[in-house]
Amino acid sequence: MLHFNQRQTDNPRAVLGFYLLLSTSYVSAVGQHNINCTNTNYPTVPCHFPSDTTILDLSHNSIEKVLRQDFSTLTGLKQLFLAFNSISFLATNAFQDNSDLQLLDISHNCLNAISALPFGNLLTMKNLDVSSNKYSEIILGQEFIKMRNLEILKLGSPQISSLKANTFSDLEGLQLKELHLITGEISEYGGALKKISGLQRMTLELNMWEHLDLLKSLLADVVNVTKVLQVMNVNLIKSGHYFPLVFFPQHSQLKTLVLQNIYTDGNYTSDLISFLLKSNIEEIEIDDLHTVGSFLLKIPRFTKVNLRRISFRNLDNPYFFRFRPTSEMTRFVSYITHVIVINCKFFYFPCQISDSLTSLEIADFSRNNFKEELLFPKCQAPFPNVRSFVIDDNFFKDLAFLGNSTSHMKKLVNFSASNNSITLNTKFSINWTKSLLNLNLSRNLITGDVFAFLPDNLEVLDLSFNRISSVTHIGKMKRLRVVHLSGNKILTLTEMEMLSSVRVLHADRNRIQKINRHFLDTFAFNELNLGNNPFVCDCNIQDVADYFGSTSATVVGWPSEYTCDSPSYLNGTEIHFVFFSWGKCHPGLTVMICIVVIFTTVIACAPLYKKYKRFGYHHIPFNYRLQKGDAKEIVYVNSLLFLCRMSGCPLKDCHQLLERKKERKKERKKLKSLETWGSFWVMDI
Repeated sequence: MLHFNQRQTDNPRAVLGFYLLLSTSYVSAVGQHNINCTNTNYPTVPCHFPSDTTILDLSHNSIEKVLRQDFSTLTGLKQLFLAFNSISFLATNAFQDNSDLQLLDISHNCLNAISALPFGNLLTMKNLDVSSNKYSEIILGQEFIKMRNLEILKLGSPQISSLKANTFSDLEGLQLKELHLITGEISEYGGALKKISGLQRMTLELNMWEHLDLLKSLLADVVNVTKVLQVMNVNLIKSGHYFPLVFFPQHSQLKTLVLQNIYTDGNYTSDLISFLLKSNIEEIEIDDLHTVGSFLLKIPRFTKVNLRRISFRNLDNPYFFRFRPTSEMTRFVSYITHVIVINCKFFYFPCQISDSLTSLEIADFSRNNFKEELLFPKCQAPFPNVRSFVIDDNFFKDLAFLGNSTSHMKKLVNFSASNNSITLNTKFSINWTKSLLNLNLSRNLITGDVFAFLPDNLEVLDLSFNRISSVTHIGKMKRLRVVHLSGNKILTLTEMEMLSSVRVLHADRNRIQKINRHFLDTFAFNELNLGNNPFVCDCNIQDVADYFGSTSATVVGWPSEYTCDSPSYLNGTEIHFVFFSWGKCHPGLTVMICIVVIFTTVIACAPLYKKYKRFGYHHIPFNYRLQKGDAKEIVYVNSLLFLCRMSGCPLKDCHQLLERKKERKKERKKLKSLETWGSFWVMDI
């Protein structure tokens, strides 16, 4: 963790410079070629980018002009981001030395024209964004014709008010795959979009509400030039009357229609469905649809339905569900394979609809107002063939109810009910479908022995951020590969030792105090996260730290999130810094070795004891082994004296020993041939 003193933080330029250095160094160390200098007030504050830079991001800065010398050293540059600056001038040779450039984003600047931009030598350019500048007319010019490899082009601005017949004539020879066009209120349209062909995707950010008759002509041309059409920012009711947006030819190559930020009234849905039934469109996505007035859903009679995928996001009409299912409606939904309804305030799903969704494979009802009885009222077999069922961010509470509701879904593989208020309130087994492999119950209120009530054949299980305190009965799930248990109250993971199939384990932010190296060696992890637990740092932690440091698996948060909680003198210390001596970590073995040494010494000293038995207490000089050459005897005598003292002599013997010491002073004078370094005393046992 970095700490700044008060004097440093008072200098914003110093902090900014340090941040810039840190971010640049980090990117260089990790990516070697990627430099990120966004929001750094460049060029006032310098940004260092080495000559081998391949990706450079200078967005959100203060650049006013681009000259050749700015990027002349970056001959290998492939992606350059200059968005959200104040660029009003590009030198004619600005990118002369960057012939390998494949992506250039110069949007949201102050360019007054794009016809003479210096793109002529950028023959490898694939992705170009020159949108949201100050030009009020689209004139492309010869520079665009030279970019034969251009695949993605984004241009236009809210100031554009006309699209003449020859506006896009310079794009005819290009192999564009995606075109994003931004306009304002169009007052003149001469069929410009007919000049484009072969697109995979077109986005029209039109910002129109007044000349809707021109909008109809514009979109009629578009459906024949692209497979995916996205229409944004159109207000169909601002003019005071409703304008039906049903104007596409019945036969076109359009397969996907995306409507985003559209204002209309409740009748628009019926008109849209009527059009879809007559078109070749297979997928429709509606995002941010703002509707007013009453809602009336009518489906006319039909013979064929090409539509398969429906997606609604962020609808705000409170009357959306005031309708009665009809026979035509139930037949219509029987063809649908994907239904995405996110953040639409839905609260009820009629049985006539859910039972009729026999072709449904993917269902996502996240961020709505569903409850158990409102999504699964007492229907016969709702969503019978669904493979993936997502009900995150709703108001579900009963795990047993949800589990039993899946029993008839014989093809269900993925079930997600994250971020609800689910609890476990049952003593009976739950009848889950046997096909279920992936289960997500994260961010709920689950406690107790939940593993006993989960299906045995799961491969992926997410119970993160619940209130689970023990991992019991998890051993029955022999096929588990991915387990997420983050943010619970778990104390130990020992019961998982029998699950050698686990490859990903996240159990961070729990109450795990000890990890066993043997437990870790049981698994062949690909990813492991055990950080932010209150580890007890004893001798075992060293082996655990060695494992984290040497394993080929990705250890999330290592080493900063793996710290000691106790003992107190190690609190906050990263575990890879902890070291204990061998003797401290093996006290039993150390005692055993001492006992063996002592026992061996006692046996070895027995002959010496007999040799000196005729003496009471003997004075033996330190340098005896030097003069007499009998080193072994000195060792034996010293060891025997040590053993006698360690065994604890009686107090009276100690007094006698002191008296005897005085008497022996005279005897020491007789040993003049020996130098005296010290004295040892041997007790006559």
